[in-house]
Amino acid sequence: MTILAFQRTILSWYKTNRRDLPWRNTKDPYKILVSEVMLQQTQVTRVIPKYKDFLKAFPTLESLSKTSDKKLLKTWAGLGYWRRALALKETARILVNAQAAKFLTSSRRRFSTVAKRKSPRAQNPKSRRDFEVRSLEILSPRELETLPGIGPYTARAVSCFAFGNTEAFLDTNIRRVYLHFFFKNKKDVPDREIVRIAQKALRKKDPREWHYALFDYGATVLKNSGANRRSRHYAKQSKFEGSFRSFRTKVVNFLLSQKQNRAPQKTIEALLKESPYPKEKVIASLLKDRLIKQSSTHYSL
Repeated sequence: MTILAFQRTILSWYKTNRRDLPWRNTKDPYKILVSEVMLQQTQVTRVIPKYKDFLKAFPTLESLSKTSDKKLLKTWAGLGYWRRALALKETARILVNAQAAKFLTSSRRRFSTVAKRKSPRAQNPKSRRDFEVRSLEILSPRELETLPGIGPYTARAVSCFAFGNTEAFLDTNIRRVYLHFFFKNKKDVPDREIVRIAQKALRKKDPREWHYALFDYGATVLKNSGANRRSRHYAKQSKFEGSFRSFRTKVVNFLLSQKQNRAPQKTIEALLKESPYPKEKVIASLLKDRLIKQSSTHYSL
């Protein structure tokens, strides 16, 4: 199939099948950043209500940067992968401390939801992410990648949807589309080959809608195609129930339900009685990720 024929196929379908998702109706970088972090390994249907609740609770980068971890985790509850929430808050703190009102890309679009008064620089000089930004500008997805919890995909997605960046990127759905149309008889296909085609196919006139079209086609038409199994990077997502993550979530949810969000250490240890993983390992991972705190007798948020 030629690139032109491929584009016509995708866009013709998209014209009548476009999904109306709340984060597609904005170019506000903060709102787009929130949506992209939430969508990491999480289904769209679960994200929609949490996205709306999150923005009500934290309408700006500044409000997010100042919130308590307790309130943040309560608002995030139901999405899983709790570390994302703390990383998002840390990113907000860094951007606010770097005078985020002037956080731009080469297209000069501002983080419009940030208060425009000057904010002090970060107080922790040891943080490797308290970086110097040229004229307080982020000029590329690679600079976005220096922020907590933002990898290559998220950096390029935010840059595209907020600023119109024309660099191709892949997620599970987009990869599935290219594998289906351009790599039908191939196995163990590396992403670099897919990206090469994706960059050629990218419609630079409107990269936002082009990537939305790919998302929707991959998530609906090709959902059960099995095309992603031919990717070198294919990994079947493990079940949540009974997983290490599920017992971490059990602890956090229990603490969220308690008065003052704290409980005796013995209570938490009893909660993990049925865990096939050593309770010490589960608790240590939560402490390491700063999801819980420890006193001499209690664990708390």
